[in-house]
Amino acid sequence: MNRTQRTLFLIALFMSSILFATPVLAHDLWITMDNYQIDQNKTIKGTVFSSHHFPAPAADAISPERMERFLFVSPEGRQAVAADSGKGVYGSQTPFKKTGTYVAVALPVNGFSTKTPDGYQRGKSRQEVKDPIACSYSQKFAKAVFSVGKPGGDAYSKPLGHAMEIIPMKDPSLLKTGDVLPVKVLLEGKPARTIVFGTYARFTEAANTFAYATRTDKDGVAEVKMIHDGVWLLIVKAEDSYPDAAKCDQQRWAASLTFEVK
Repeated sequence: MNRTQRTLFLIALFMSSILFATPVLAHDLWITMDNYQIDQNKTIKGTVFSSHHFPAPAADAISPERMERFLFVSPEGRQAVAADSGKGVYGSQTPFKKTGTYVAVALPVNGFSTKTPDGYQRGKSRQEVKDPIACSYSQKFAKAVFSVGKPGGDAYSKPLGHAMEIIPMKDPSLLKTGDVLPVKVLLEGKPARTIVFGTYARFTEAANTFAYATRTDKDGVAEVKMIHDGVWLLIVKAEDSYPDAAKCDQQRWAASLTFEVK
């Protein structure tokens, strides 16, 4: 390796170390299913986590008061509310009778969080607290794809209307190591130019560290190569100034997608 090649290699390595250790600070939200492929007439459970680590420790399961609802979407797009265990774990209320590819959806309580000298005030804007330091308005959304019996249907590829969303353009239930998963990222219903971060279970014990990263194109589409088997997590984020500076400083969006690669 000559000097020029060595220099370029070191620059690339440095940039990768920055890129793959991002995003940081805020907890990420995702769903971990107890199984990503079940037999017909069986039930399933999913746990919603807010964490810096993947897989997340049990203690990082989101508290019930921070959840709005958890849904299951059938292969033909029908939605059913999940049963709440009260411990961050949500299950199907009845066995799944129809085979195909399903989507689990977690919708947390989104809104303001304002930092004050006394700590963070969740659910309150700058105008609602004393001595505000900084305010953010966050919207997070999580999806997980699993199959009942033979994968099928196209509900996984349909947008659900979330403020930010990762939409797989190929059935994740059919993925194997080495395959490429094209995904489309939407922000407020429009294609988003952003980075898609991906990792798989047991890649590392380090916080906020990802095994894969790629950027979406002008159509909001990115391709993620399945470089390892196991449960995968994809995360996208965006942020901008809040429209009313007197009320809040920043608005933030985040979306996640989990699935299993054989």
